[in-house]
Amino acid sequence: MVVVKQVRYNVVMVSNRLTKRITQGRKLVLPMVVVLLTLAVLSSSDYLFDKILLPNRAQDFATLSLSIFVEAFPFLVLGSLLAAVVNTYVPAHTFEKLLPKKGVFRRAILSLMGFLFPVCECGNVPLARSLMIQGLKPSEAVTFLLAAPVINPVTIWATWAAFSYDQSIVVSRVAATFVIANIIGYILSLKKREQDFLTMDFVALCDAPTKQERTTRHRADKLSSNFTHEAFAMIKMLAFGAIVAGVVQSFVPRDILVSIGSNVILSILAMLLLAFVVSICANVDAFFALSFANTFTAGSIVSFLVFGPMIDIKMLALLKTTFKNELLITITILSLLMSALAGLVVSYAF
Repeated sequence: MVVVKQVRYNVVMVSNRLTKRITQGRKLVLPMVVVLLTLAVLSSSDYLFDKILLPNRAQDFATLSLSIFVEAFPFLVLGSLLAAVVNTYVPAHTFEKLLPKKGVFRRAILSLMGFLFPVCECGNVPLARSLMIQGLKPSEAVTFLLAAPVINPVTIWATWAAFSYDQSIVVSRVAATFVIANIIGYILSLKKREQDFLTMDFVALCDAPTKQERTTRHRADKLSSNFTHEAFAMIKMLAFGAIVAGVVQSFVPRDILVSIGSNVILSILAMLLLAFVVSICANVDAFFALSFANTFTAGSIVSFLVFGPMIDIKMLALLKTTFKNELLITITILSLLMSALAGLVVSYAF
């Protein structure tokens, strides 16, 4: 009888373990299946639109909105995956302990973290969220968010490839981004209670990991949960931002912007507006800006390349998942003014 009971016990234990393994596998596979299906649908969008007759404006809107979404989607998924890995496998407060203690040096190092995570601004939002869950302050996360899309090897190489005939544009873009990101980070750090910058939902999320670690026994479950939460939260806002940007691009004539490209002040303002509207990822925006190089001033091109990765319609939609509107308005105004100043410096100094 004892032997029979022991055998039954072993069978039950093995069965329970297999059930848990299968459940974990399903939790990991489901998000990846959703991502792959989304990619398949997006990749066939051109064929679908060829078969559907739409008015020209509607066709332009659909094409532009989808192009923004398709361009950003892989980077957003990659950023969400990196964020999930950080939240799952990196011990709490690791980055906080490794970084310098002094705020100025700390933010300067964070400005260069794009070399470790060469993801565009879309993917950096979930990554910045995970860094704040790890213990970083909002001012430090904002510094990373503003700098990392430009100060990384992919974007620097792309900018150099597009403007190889004028290296001053490459140097100006990187230098201006580094300075602006750190100035804004310093200004935000002056607030005594930085937690007030965050939405209530994200504050609750920051408090969740400690409780979750006590109840979650398998890291696979946690990785799947973190990835699913970040990816779907970001994808909803990305879709919203892409739709808004598509509407503006479809119904605001670009020739109005191009017609003022020869004037130093007006060209900078026009390119800043264009950067905010078109919502192109930093990894490829240099080639888009290159198409305006013959009609717009070099300073306006630099303003576009600096401001666009920091703030645009799509980015604001993503940032609303984490930061309150007051902070978003502050960041937008400061980034806009300093990017315009960078453009003026380039226009008159080079």
